[in-house]
Amino acid sequence: MKQSIAAFFLMILTLLHFTEIQGQDINKSDPDGKKQGRWIKYYPNGKMMYEGEFSNDKPEGEFRRYYEDGTLKSLMTFSNEGTEAEAVLYYSNGLPASAGKYVNQLKEGKWRFFSFTEKDLLISETEYLENRKNGLTLNYYPDGKVAEKIMYRNDLRHGECLKYYPDGNLMLRTNYENGKINGSFEAFHENGKPEMKGQYKNNLREGQWIIYGKNGNRRFMTNYSAGIPDNRSIDIYESEYIDSLERNKVNIADPEKTGEIW
Repeated sequence: MKQSIAAFFLMILTLLHFTEIQGQDINKSDPDGKKQGRWIKYYPNGKMMYEGEFSNDKPEGEFRRYYEDGTLKSLMTFSNEGTEAEAVLYYSNGLPASAGKYVNQLKEGKWRFFSFTEKDLLISETEYLENRKNGLTLNYYPDGKVAEKIMYRNDLRHGECLKYYPDGNLMLRTNYENGKINGSFEAFHENGKPEMKGQYKNNLREGQWIIYGKNGNRRFMTNYSAGIPDNRSIDIYESEYIDSLERNKVNIADPEKTGEIW
């Protein structure tokens, strides 16, 4: 009986809510078909899809979008006739995913990216120009220390790339040109001593490569031409060893896509 009464009152409240909305001047268009004033849209399940204001068919002021379960998906504040928006985007679990600015619906300037699992844990900052990475990207460890510094041009790595150990010591230094590794490649042990040195040309190892032990002494050396060691039968171990070092030093998942660095 109590459950029936509770269900009845819930139904009444829902009807009152929709009656109140219907009584407002919402979802209106002018004679030219342009959206004007407050607009609210719903999913087929009755949950709100978005709510916001329009002026001459352009979003104006605060605009909210929701996931189908009702969780906030984005909060955007529009200005300049709807061409600019300060945005906060959210994961489906309700935590903030990223924050930055849109200009003409394209990412512009500095964007900040956050962890999927811990509220407000900053994992990356990236500079954008017309929706493409341009300039410095910083990736962070959970304690806030810098894990990686990467330079981009038109969404491609271009310039010096630095990677750090959790204690702040340099792990890797290399250089990119239009998305390809070119020039010197240096990796370091956690104690700061060199671990590996060599050269790249268009993503392929070139010239002399040297591997060092943790005490700084040279372990072995091999030479490459267009990514192939001079004597493949002799250098197969050295090449596999270098491959292993590079895999461990270079690969970091894109935090913008994963919500995590490691």
